[in-house]
Amino acid sequence: MKLLRWLLFIVLALLVISALAAPGFIGPKVEEIWKQQLGRLQGGTPTSYQRSWFGAEANTEVALQNGTTELHTEIHHGPVLFTSQGPRLGVIYSETRLELGRLNPELRAQLEGIYGRLQNSPLILETLVTADNRVLNTLRLEPFNNTGTFGQLEFGGGEIAVKTDYSGALLNGVVDLGSLRQVREGVEVLFTEPLKGEFQVEPGRGGKALLRLSLLRAESDSGPVEMRDISLDLNLEMLTAQNLKIVSDLQLPSVQSATPITSARQKMTLPRIKAVDLGHYLRVLLPNAERDWAREMRPPLRLQQQLVVESHNGPVLVDADIDWRGMKRPPRHRGGSALNQWLKPLVGSMTLSAAESALLQSPLVGQVMLLRDYGLLLEQDGELQMHMQVNRGQLEVNGQDLPPELFIMALTGKF
Repeated sequence: MKLLRWLLFIVLALLVISALAAPGFIGPKVEEIWKQQLGRLQGGTPTSYQRSWFGAEANTEVALQNGTTELHTEIHHGPVLFTSQGPRLGVIYSETRLELGRLNPELRAQLEGIYGRLQNSPLILETLVTADNRVLNTLRLEPFNNTGTFGQLEFGGGEIAVKTDYSGALLNGVVDLGSLRQVREGVEVLFTEPLKGEFQVEPGRGGKALLRLSLLRAESDSGPVEMRDISLDLNLEMLTAQNLKIVSDLQLPSVQSATPITSARQKMTLPRIKAVDLGHYLRVLLPNAERDWAREMRPPLRLQQQLVVESHNGPVLVDADIDWRGMKRPPRHRGGSALNQWLKPLVGSMTLSAAESALLQSPLVGQVMLLRDYGLLLEQDGELQMHMQVNRGQLEVNGQDLPPELFIMALTGKF
């Protein structure tokens, strides 16, 4: 028994010595791996790295579109790691935060417009490297309750977790974002249940994602809207280093509102788009009352869309194939109208097919009756149809050439 106690004591002593000595051996390797990984980060430049026995601190400067921002990282060496979720065995655990004193002014203004005055970093990136060389990155978004330009905003916080290995050959992740609530002048104008989803990314090849939202409630121009069981299926393919193909499928299976609409589904394909142009058009989707469309629409955009809207009065189908070649400069009035100059870079077609009752019993009934009277909407077997083609300034509606200005006048009832 005495021998057994001595052996147990020796084993425990060796474990303690190993745990205390291991960080000293792990530290240099951690610094080497850290700098290798940082080298893969486009626009990231290390500004300092201070190593101690049990950990290290690093600062990284990241180049943004309108300046730079600094990140501060606290690194802990294994084998025993004290993470935000409790003790874990592993090689590395780190927490990366925005360095508020070195924050890009434009980024700071955007964050404070949402979070209010920043006291702590609203974004925290946690990285855990386990003993089997698996890497878990978790981006945590802090909750907030702030009143500002958008009224009162409440967000329950959330996280995006990504699992991979050192090679980063395959990334699997989950999205879990808390509920969002917006109130203006004491009236709730937006509420969402938590957003959940999964995604998979294969660097250099593409990826896929599925997002689900169980409830969205909002106020619109036509009254309150409630949508349930929303889903968005995304597939992305890397065609070249700078070009992507994106296919999306948005489903709204349950819609309740003051309109007759009961459900909707939109399938959209971007056959080929540059990553920089995709980022540009995603920013265009953000609300901005003073948007300069002549400047925003300069990059090229190819888009194919199939939209199906079901209502109590029948279905509405819209198919569109648009090839916008882009503009190097805003349209000018010289040599023709501004509308014609907008149409010159455009090649595409659009087909509208709808149950007659669906359009005649909708808020668009006035425009529908005018277009039918002008022969721009054709009646056939209880349906109203329109086929439109544009080819570099030439507009054709239902097989007949039509000056673009007259078509706009017909749409707006200004004949």
